[in-house]
Amino acid sequence: MESQLADLQAELAEYEQLKSADLSIITMNSFDELADGLIKARIVTGLSQKALAERLGLKEQQIQRYEAERYSSASYQRLREIAGALGVRIKNDILLPVMPGNFGGLVNKLRQVGLERDFLLGRLLPSADAARASGEVATQDDDTGLSAKVGTILERVFGWPHDNVFGAQALQAPRFAAAEARFKMPAGRRQAATSLYAAYANYLAVVALKGARSLPKESIPLDATVMRRYILDRRGAIDLRSALHAAWDLGVVVLPLRDRGTFHGACWRYDGRNVIVLKQTSQHEARWLFDLLHELFHAAQRPDSETLEIVEADETSAERRNSDEEIAASQFAGEVLLDGKAETLAQAAVKAAKGSVELLKSVVPTIAAKSGVAVGVLANYMAFRLSWQGVNWWGAAANLQADDGNPWMIARDVFIERFPYDVDNDLDRQLLDRALH
Repeated sequence: MESQLADLQAELAEYEQLKSADLSIITMNSFDELADGLIKARIVTGLSQKALAERLGLKEQQIQRYEAERYSSASYQRLREIAGALGVRIKNDILLPVMPGNFGGLVNKLRQVGLERDFLLGRLLPSADAARASGEVATQDDDTGLSAKVGTILERVFGWPHDNVFGAQALQAPRFAAAEARFKMPAGRRQAATSLYAAYANYLAVVALKGARSLPKESIPLDATVMRRYILDRRGAIDLRSALHAAWDLGVVVLPLRDRGTFHGACWRYDGRNVIVLKQTSQHEARWLFDLLHELFHAAQRPDSETLEIVEADETSAERRNSDEEIAASQFAGEVLLDGKAETLAQAAVKAAKGSVELLKSVVPTIAAKSGVAVGVLANYMAFRLSWQGVNWWGAAANLQADDGNPWMIARDVFIERFPYDVDNDLDRQLLDRALH
């Protein structure tokens, strides 16, 4: 939820900036950005969605739907009508594919496929090269060597051959089939960015799996009571650090990432070995712990299958609300954390709140205290239960939890402690280390 709030705050800040801006031109770098350009144009010109709808003879809800879908369902004629109603001219060049002649040209080509400069410098290039590319470190050399290094990295991570990266042919975002199972891909440019990040996370997961091939592998408990007892017997407590170590004891690699946006988490299995990607920006240990147990449930499914690919949308998505396995995974997490009393406590909270969602925020801490359970754990479970009914209570759940420090760092430190680092390829090792720092 924190990541969603951060994204929303960024969108609101951009909205306010656009409202107060004195703009005569809105720049688009590709046709995929036309929808965003039209939305920005409406905001800059001071038109509400209702006013634009009236100009077009449409209902306000239609404009709301168009903008929510980034005009993906609008016809070419409708786009022309909207541009006319806004009083804007779209003057766009058709840029023919060209071969990037330098590092800047390569950055521009990558941006067209959804790979932004910040991600290139922050996640793909080694720190020293990123400093050169950003101008933080002066150099007398040209950028030929830097471009060549980027080409090598891109081929390793995304499978783009050298001739494609440096030739005239446009790059294509990798198609990621796993995203289709539990994740509704966004449209346009955001789809490309999501596919790229999913491919990047999958690459890191595969590197981590190969580097941990010496780990022993045990059967993952599917019964919540058995899983809780396993963690307590091994580690003596039910907390994030203990559950992480228990996962590693089971032979499950847990890779923590903290980049915003794209997808929420993942569970992959190759050659019978599981890797979980935890991807959260939340500072609440209870949230990370819930997500970890949720993904462990997925990792326990179909143990005889050599492969498993699950990419998670955020917790409010219809794809997760409507999936029986997703619901079962969250029930499993709740029962492990609440000692088999998750449903009993949830019903007690609803009864104490007299069925009022608004009163739950004051009731949950009381129920948690009486039952001797962590309020954050119960709050997360209540948010999950309410999501079945289409109620988004994750914000309230987050407000009931105190920041516990840095859960990502806990997961990162456990990874560093438990990972055998049996990585043969230097580039793989560098990129994995870059993701963890």
